[in-house]
Amino acid sequence: MKQKTSRLILLTFALLSTIFAVTLLARRYAHDDTRKTTVAERRRLLRLTDPKSVTSKDLSEVAWRQVAPSQQISCNLDGTSCLDPIGIVGEWVHVPDRTFAAPVCCDLRTELRKSPDVCGTEEGNRKFYSGFPSYPQQTDGNGCRCEEMNFTDDYEWRSPHLPQTFNPVDTCRLLGDRTALFVGDSTMSQTASTLMNSLLPGHCQTQVSFALSDTLVGKPFGVFNRGKAWKDWVNEVMPDITVVTVGAHVSSEDALYLGLVDEVLSGMIEMQSRHPRMKFVWRTQTPGGCTNEIISPRDVNVAAQYSTEHFRGLYNYETFYRRDLLLLDRLNRAKIPYLDMRMLYSRSDAHVSVFPGGPVRGDCIHWCSPGPLDVIGRLFHQLLNEEL
Repeated sequence: MKQKTSRLILLTFALLSTIFAVTLLARRYAHDDTRKTTVAERRRLLRLTDPKSVTSKDLSEVAWRQVAPSQQISCNLDGTSCLDPIGIVGEWVHVPDRTFAAPVCCDLRTELRKSPDVCGTEEGNRKFYSGFPSYPQQTDGNGCRCEEMNFTDDYEWRSPHLPQTFNPVDTCRLLGDRTALFVGDSTMSQTASTLMNSLLPGHCQTQVSFALSDTLVGKPFGVFNRGKAWKDWVNEVMPDITVVTVGAHVSSEDALYLGLVDEVLSGMIEMQSRHPRMKFVWRTQTPGGCTNEIISPRDVNVAAQYSTEHFRGLYNYETFYRRDLLLLDRLNRAKIPYLDMRMLYSRSDAHVSVFPGGPVRGDCIHWCSPGPLDVIGRLFHQLLNEEL
C-alpha cells in the first residue's frame, strides 16, 4: 500500500512539473512576441522624428499619443533625466499675411500705448489683472515694441491635434461660467494677456485673470521673487481653473527645481481634495534665446537641442527643455493636465531683442506681440475640450 502511495505521489509531482514547465515556456514566447512588437513600435515612433518620413496616417496616429505623453517620455530610475523621442507633433508653416486671434498689442506703459479708441484708457496692473470688458488687455515684457522694428510673424503652428483656426465663441462656450487664474512670472503674464485678447470676441475674457508669482512658493531661487505664493493667490481668488508655471527665476540646480515642483504638486492635490470643483493645470516654460531666423520649423526636438547647447543667460535658458521633460514626467504620474508649449523652442526669432540696435536689448525671453504666443488660444480650447 505504501509503495502504491509513493508511486502516485511521484506521478502527481511529475505531472505538475510538466504543466509548470509548459506554462513557463508559453509565457516566455508570449513575452518575446510582446517585446518584438514593442521594439517595432518604438522604431516606428522614432522614425517619425524625421519630418521627411512622416505621413498623414502617422500624424493622425501620433495625435492621440500626445494626449498621454507618458508613453513617449522615458526617464532614468531616479527621475533626474528624461528623453522624449517624439516631442511636439506638428510644424511651423510659413503663412504670409496670416491672421491672429489676438491682433492688437496694447503696451502696459501709457507713453507707448496706442490711441484710446484702440486700447482704451484703463490702467493695467503688473501684479493682478483680468481681461478688460471692452478693450484688449495691456501687455508687459516689451512685446509691443517689436512693431517699431517692423516685426511681422509669418509663421503659424500647425498640428494634427489642434484646431487649425481659433474660435473664441466656441472656446467661451466650453469655459462656461468658470473662471481661470494664470499664476507665474512675466512670461505667464504675456501668455495670459494674449489669451484674454484672443477671447475678446467671445466675451469671456473677463473670466480670465493673471497673478504674479515668480517662483510660485514665495522663496528666492537665484533671480527675482516677486508676487505672492500661488496658494495665497488661489485662496484669495478661488478660481475654478488654476494654471501655473515656473522656471526662469529658478537658477539653482535641478534638484531644487524638482523639489519646488513636487511641493506645488502636493499642494494642488491637497487643495483639490478640499475643493473638488477646482482644476489645476501646469504650463511648460516658454523658451529663451535670440536668433535671426526660425530654428528647425519642422522638428522642435532639433530646436530644443540647439537651445540647450547654444543659449545662456540670466534666466538659465539652457535648462528649460531638460526641466520641461522632468516636469512632464511628474505631471503624467500625478495626472495633472498641462499646456504644452514646447513648439516655441523653434521661435527664438520672435523675442524682443532679436533686432540689432533695436529699442530693447538683452531680453531674449519675452515675446513679440502679435507673434508665436497666439497659439495659446487653440491650446486653451483643446485643454477645455479634452481635459477639463
